[in-house]
Amino acid sequence: MSVIPCLVDRWSEENNNIILTWKQNERGLEPNQHVRKRCWSESLKLLQKIRGIPAATERLELEMTVSYNTFLFSLNFCNASEIEESLTNSLSRALEACGSQVSCSDPVQLWEAVLQTLGSSVYVPCVHKLLLIQWMLWLMQCQSERVLTLLMQTNHKREHSAPVNLQTETRNLALSTEEDSSLKVAMAAKDLKDLLHICTVMCEGVEQMKMERYSEALEAFQEAQGLPSPRSLLGQIHTLTGQSFAKLGQPHCALHFYRKAVEVDGACLSALYQSALVFRQLGNPKAEIEALHLLYSAVQLQSDKSSSIASLVSPAVLFGGAQMTFISRVPSPSRILHTLAHTCVFNGSISDGVEYYLDLLASLQSDGKDLILTGDGTSFPRIPVVYLEAGFALLKAKRYCDALVVCEEVITSTLDFIPERLLLDADEKLKGADSDVVLENVDLVLWAGAAHLLQAQAHWKLKDTKEAITNFTRAINQLVKVFIKQKDWKQKHFGNTEAMIERMVTVEAAKGQALAGRGLCFLEGGQLKEALRDLNLSLQMTPGCKNTEMWLTEVLWRLDRREEASAHWREVHSTEDAPKKLPLYLQLWPDDTAFDLSDLKKKMEGYIQAK
Repeated sequence: MSVIPCLVDRWSEENNNIILTWKQNERGLEPNQHVRKRCWSESLKLLQKIRGIPAATERLELEMTVSYNTFLFSLNFCNASEIEESLTNSLSRALEACGSQVSCSDPVQLWEAVLQTLGSSVYVPCVHKLLLIQWMLWLMQCQSERVLTLLMQTNHKREHSAPVNLQTETRNLALSTEEDSSLKVAMAAKDLKDLLHICTVMCEGVEQMKMERYSEALEAFQEAQGLPSPRSLLGQIHTLTGQSFAKLGQPHCALHFYRKAVEVDGACLSALYQSALVFRQLGNPKAEIEALHLLYSAVQLQSDKSSSIASLVSPAVLFGGAQMTFISRVPSPSRILHTLAHTCVFNGSISDGVEYYLDLLASLQSDGKDLILTGDGTSFPRIPVVYLEAGFALLKAKRYCDALVVCEEVITSTLDFIPERLLLDADEKLKGADSDVVLENVDLVLWAGAAHLLQAQAHWKLKDTKEAITNFTRAINQLVKVFIKQKDWKQKHFGNTEAMIERMVTVEAAKGQALAGRGLCFLEGGQLKEALRDLNLSLQMTPGCKNTEMWLTEVLWRLDRREEASAHWREVHSTEDAPKKLPLYLQLWPDDTAFDLSDLKKKMEGYIQAK
């Protein structure tokens, strides 16, 4: 009979040595992941040895403590179902040791039996440690109803008048978190309970957000703010609170909590990202750019840091993949850099935007991404679009030769993929793969045409009118490859997709710009008939463009068609340019397209007054 106490002492010492190794590692003496795996392996072997003999009350406290430690270590190396299966084994053996048999596979019923059998025994602290493991596993799997049932079984002190919900149960839960100093644990039960409590409340808030019940979500997050938590978790709570306020139409309250999140946790990237979104909503590009810049810098710093040190049970593990993605949504570094570059250029910070675009192109090239075939289905734009935007930014920055080089990349990369002709039928309803193929072909034509268009503008700025005309012509020749049978296609549900209509409007706009650009070159060279033809065609593509109308007025005046010129002049000054949603690389700035019209103005005003 003396063998059993000897085994208990030996196994207790073995458990304590494993935990001592882990605690030394937690203080940063060794790389985390290597030590954690070793502790898990040794703890699992110890548990297997204990389970190798029949369960007995004299070893029950030891077995449940070793089980608790093993389950904690196993979080990074086993899935939740494997841990739960082992937990069920531990609970069954506990009942067996007390002479009770339960032949059911339902964990809720099993826990009911365990709590009834052991709920008032000396083993309560150990039972509650395993209950925390069950709570953790169900929280990881988003099984909140099961967590509620489990806590209701445990919480005998619950007030009957209190509403039955998860927040109330976690708030009023009374667990025994006493520790036996002779048996060490990897994580104190009280610390795990506190972490589970705050993460459960946060998950409830997130679920309310997903159901668009933002006021209820705010109540959960405000409760979570009053609970003990690590700084990183408090930062996420403030961020979620801010998001709820943003959804309730209170952007300034949202910004207040995003600021609190960053103050609490400087590495709270989601708060910086959400701040940028709110600043965009408020129409504050300067603040948006600053937030994006801070976000990109923080992402780079975070990626440079070693990720070897991690807590035994992290909130990221408890929330699970889907919940964690919702809580800490932050785009990829490339996406952030693109948004930063795009926002800078769109709002006139051209030099900064150019540098960001060049950094982005260098990053894409170092990743070895194919210029045409890379389309991962995410919100990141297709890479040719990024190149075109970069070319446009360089053009705005008066770096014309660099713009030519970047656009040439698009031209050479699309060359082998562009169809000879693309005849589209607005009445034909395309589905699935067929629609995707057509859209891809339209995109290829558009990218190549836009690249030639930007090159033409660069040559025009370089005073090389001949080369500019050549490239405007190449752009036109590319873009006219897309032909629609119906003239009234804009009134039809083209291919039954908004995407196709958007593409065709963009193609038409690019054609209009190319024709107008070539017409302007002809006007400068005195080729008035050719200029008249191109400017009229341009207005057919993009009606109501004021600059094109003004150039056309100048051509008509020079052709001595004074009445027509006068009519155009009046029309230009009686209408406003209709806003068009176009890609960045097709945006027109007044200084890019302005022609010296002061002389025309004098002539037209004098002619109209003379009449």
